Amino acid sequence: MKLKTIIQTLNNIAPPQYACGWDKQIGLQIGDKRADIRAVMIALDASSVAIDRAVKQKADLLIAHHALFFQELSRIDLSLPLGRNIAKLLKNSIALFVAHTNLDAAPHGVNWTLARRCGLEPERCEVLEPTYREQFYKYVVFVPREAIEAVHAAIVSAGGGHIGNYSDCTFRLDGTGTFRPLAGTKPYSGRQNVLEKTAEVRIETIISAEKVGGLLNAVRAKHPYEEIAYDLYPLKNSGRTYGIGLIGRPLKNSKYAAYKKIAVCSGSGSSLVRKAFDKGAELFVTGEAGYHSRLLAEELGLELKICGHRETEEIIVPVLKKKLQAEFPELKIIS
Repeated sequence: MKLKTIIQTLNNIAPPQYACGWDKQIGLQIGDKRADIRAVMIALDASSVAIDRAVKQKADLLIAHHALFFQELSRIDLSLPLGRNIAKLLKNSIALFVAHTNLDAAPHGVNWTLARRCGLEPERCEVLEPTYREQFYKYVVFVPREAIEAVHAAIVSAGGGHIGNYSDCTFRLDGTGTFRPLAGTKPYSGRQNVLEKTAEVRIETIISAEKVGGLLNAVRAKHPYEEIAYDLYPLKNSGRTYGIGLIGRPLKNSKYAAYKKIAVCSGSGSSLVRKAFDKGAELFVTGEAGYHSRLLAEELGLELKICGHRETEEIIVPVLKKKLQAEFPELKIIS
């Protein structure tokens, strides 16, 4: 399995655009996308302990939530732990991939997992600190009638036509297309230099901005025309919001059912205390919070439950392992 294939899947699980603006060290930190991968290790940290275990387990790829280095490197000093860790990864041909705040914000990511453990339904929660808002395009393509179903299937397979909890959302309109094939063309129908009139169907749908490229490629593979006539219109419709921290109403059978609203944030929730309170939280479950944030929560009357930075984030490791095992059953995946 090529590393670039695994990276594509990881980027689908935790899209890079969901990350906080300051989080620049996500993605492939060390390695060659062309490398063959047979064994993968998943860890919370790219620490010496994790790297030593990856070496022992003969892993070709280490996936970590926390980066090995958070700043751009100006030197690699082998007398320091960072330099030794980099050298050990390179010596053993182990690639390092990082999914940090993009994994925090992603559906079924760290915050979603924590929310579920706290008796919330993440799908019904509001984001505390948005990092990304889905933007949409209207996609319109003109298709000969005999190719309608094939093109429709290509649109849907590429992620087009999703509106809320509905899929396959398109609109079709019959019409007449005109074209004149010029010299050098190989038209699907008609003759060169003769005006052609043919029955076509206009198919229109909606597609999120990050999936436009995949949609165009998918349709191109199934559309019979040499030149495809299509339009893309930017829309003001905004879709789902992703970000750090979630707030919602606990389920009636959960251990936090006595609270009207609870907020959660994996890792450090210091910066979100005020936002959690302003959105109506009575309880804020997080990994850690600084002294002044705790003081602020006390003065606001917001109850804090501090569960540990590691403890609120390592819960994603088995979730990510399960996803990758389902996607790549041929790989050895260690956690």
